[in-house]
Amino acid sequence: MIQAITFDLWNTIFTNKFYSKVRLKYLTQFLDGKGIPYSLDKLKTAFYSVFSLQKRNYEENNHIYTEVRISKLFNLLNLDITNIYKDLIIKEFEEAILKDPPPLKPGVKEALQKLALDYKIGLISNTGITPGRVISRIFQQYEIYKFFKVKIYSDEIGYYKPHPILFRTALRELGCLPQNSIHIGDKLETDIKGAKDYNMFTIWFNDSNSSKSKLIQPDYEIHEIPEAIKIIKRLG
Repeated sequence: MIQAITFDLWNTIFTNKFYSKVRLKYLTQFLDGKGIPYSLDKLKTAFYSVFSLQKRNYEENNHIYTEVRISKLFNLLNLDITNIYKDLIIKEFEEAILKDPPPLKPGVKEALQKLALDYKIGLISNTGITPGRVISRIFQQYEIYKFFKVKIYSDEIGYYKPHPILFRTALRELGCLPQNSIHIGDKLETDIKGAKDYNMFTIWFNDSNSSKSKLIQPDYEIHEIPEAIKIIKRLG
C-alpha cells in the first residue's frame, strides 16, 4: 500500500529554465560599477566553464555550493574580490530566479491537490545555483507549498541524488517505509536509480520522450503528471 509520494523538482514540478545570461549580465554590471577591471571574453569563458550544466559523474555526489563556484570563477580570472562583494554576488545569483520564476508543469497543482487528500507528499530535489530556501519561496508564490510535508534539497543535505541519504531522509521525516512509497521524477540516473536502489516504487515522468535505458528501468512511465494518480490509486 502506498502511503507517501515524493517528487523531483526540475522538469517534474517546474519546467527547467536557465538564468545564466541574467547572472552574467549582473556580474558584468557589478564589476563595472565597482571599477574592477576584467576581460569580457575571459569572463564569459570562465563563467560558462564554472556555471554551465555539464554531464555529471553520478558517482560524485557531493553538492557543489554557489560560494565554491564563485570563488573558482574569481580564481580563474585572478580577481581579488572582497568577501562582502562575494556575498552580494552570491545572493544575487541565488535569487535571480525570483524575478522570473519557472512555470509549473501542466497539471501539477491539480495533481498535488488530489494526491494530498490521501497521501503524504515530499520533495527530493537536486539544486544548482538556486538553493532550497529560494525554491520554497516560489512554492509559496504558486500556492503549492502546503502540499509538501517535507522538502529535501541537496544544498541542505550536502549530497546530490542518487545518493541514498536524500531518499532516506525524506522517508524518515514522512514516517514511511520504502516499500510503501513511490518517487516521481524525470531523470533515470538520479531519480529512478536513486529511488529503486532504496527499494521505492518509481514513476518515470518522460514528457520529452527520452530514450529508455536497459540498465535503469522504472516501474511505470508517464507523459503527464496527472497520469500518476491512477497508477498510485491502483497500488492501493
